Amino acid sequence: MLINKSVFHVSDAASLLCCSSQVIYELIHNDKLFAYKDGKAWKIPEKSITDYINARIINTALTKRY
Repeated sequence: MLINKSVFHVSDAASLLCCSSQVIYELIHNDKLFAYKDGKAWKIPEKSITDYINARIINTALTKRY
């Protein structure tokens, strides 16, 4: 994944993952997406996003039955 940022705001992560900001907050609060608070804003490291995407890909591959 070619990304020029190392840390993303919730709205940036939502755009990358094609979902709403509310979904990102739910992923954070359900410990499915690592993020940390910087003042009032949530910050999401690039590695956290790539790890989440990779986990989804692996989970999808493991649950698909042919």
